[in-house]
Amino acid sequence: MSARGSARVRLPHIEPMLATAGALPSGTGWVAEVKWDGARCVAYVPEAAPVRLLGRSGVDFTDRFPEVADALTEVRGPLILDGELVVMRSGVPSFGALQGRIHRTRPAAVRAGATAAPALYVAFDLLHTGERSLLDEPYARRRDLLEALELDRPHLRVPPVWDSVTEAYGWTREHRLEGVVAKRLDSLYWPGARSRDWTKIKHLRVADVVIGGWLPGGPGGTSVRAVLVGVPSTADDGRLLFVGSVSSGMVTAERRALAATLRRLTVPVSPFTTGASLGLPRGTEVRFVRPELHAEVEFLELTDAGRLRQPVWRGLRG
Repeated sequence: MSARGSARVRLPHIEPMLATAGALPSGTGWVAEVKWDGARCVAYVPEAAPVRLLGRSGVDFTDRFPEVADALTEVRGPLILDGELVVMRSGVPSFGALQGRIHRTRPAAVRAGATAAPALYVAFDLLHTGERSLLDEPYARRRDLLEALELDRPHLRVPPVWDSVTEAYGWTREHRLEGVVAKRLDSLYWPGARSRDWTKIKHLRVADVVIGGWLPGGPGGTSVRAVLVGVPSTADDGRLLFVGSVSSGMVTAERRALAATLRRLTVPVSPFTTGASLGLPRGTEVRFVRPELHAEVEFLELTDAGRLRQPVWRGLRG
């Protein structure tokens, strides 16, 4: 088919299929991929029109990641790929470095970012090829067709797949990756849907932290909206290094009981190190407490700024 004829093939807009959080699946019929710590992105590659990179929320990443768009321009279309944009640091994806790229829109800033923190598009699914939709094809068939494209080149990769989900989980933990996504070999692609046919399992870390403050909620501050946590300062001055706020993981009864406990520990000044930025909106009511209560939180990683990423409350330590 000529390029002129192919230009009439209109690529449909496809919302990315989503995975459901869960445990490692057992039984046969599953494979596993790396869960990349990146930005979900569907790549539209026509044969005779510019490549487009669309994020899950509809944001257009094309001009923000020109190195990826250029790499995909070399791929023969028409086709639609599902994948993630990632920025690697020391062999692993860095979410912080990626965020530094995503928010750059001025051409000079985009060029500087592409040089300092080049991105990689990890293509893990093929949704459309030629004039044919592959959404009703099983994952195993889509994966075979994806690998046959031989896409690997600078700024573009097709990631590995494990036949053993358990082995994939162990390998990703060893290599400090975010986790795995287990996929049923016979799963179809459901645009915009969250399906148990794709199960995501993250590697979470646990931190022992100290509560230094809290954000009151409910009538009269009878509940905890979030706790402000830190770790002891290396200066051994009794103060805390602020590592973040934790709001997820608490049930209603626990929030109320914790508020009652924290009210008895109120102090007028912050126990966090001088100059520590809490990163809260202006006008947020904060109540500081004596740093006596220790707690456990799960988190994904520490950011470059020393903050807990995606912290989840586990409870007070005895």
